[in-house]
Amino acid sequence: MERLVEHLRAEGVEAVAVVFLFSFLRPEHEQAVGERLRQAGFAVSLSCEVLPEYREYERTSTTVLDAYVTPVVERYLSRLEANLAEDELRIMQSNGGTIGAEEARRHAVRSVLSGPAGGVVGAFHVARLAGFGRLITFDMGGTSTDVSLCDGTVRVTTEATVGGHPVRVPIIDLHTVGAGGGAP
Repeated sequence: MERLVEHLRAEGVEAVAVVFLFSFLRPEHEQAVGERLRQAGFAVSLSCEVLPEYREYERTSTTVLDAYVTPVVERYLSRLEANLAEDELRIMQSNGGTIGAEEARRHAVRSVLSGPAGGVVGAFHVARLAGFGRLITFDMGGTSTDVSLCDGTVRVTTEATVGGHPVRVPIIDLHTVGAGGGAP
């Protein structure tokens, strides 16, 4: 562990994903490594916390994505909280719900598609107010165009991909159908 910590520091690593093959059954080994890495000052994503299930490829992919976005989310939330009043900050999740800032820090991967999720939730809410329960949402931005089929409800799945990599956290079922074009 000491050599690993030294190597990670020398490489300028700020976040580490820890994935052991059978951690969904016996998490204590991952937890011990994670504790040592946290003591050394690294942001740590443990697969036994992020996605404690037997599918190691999906568990690894989701845990690595969590480690990748955690430092960015941490910095953003810290700046945001420093500039806000004492009100409780709520963060949109990829499943359309919200969580507190501390929970968003612990599980940053849960907000990875929060922008498109917010679009679907907002469109569905407005459609319901207008008397429609069945709709196809269309959210065009500068980088993507996202659509979602809402047949009386907002659908949530745990089978999604981000950048071609599987992510197994609850995410609103939406599909990117274009390269955007909404921005000049």
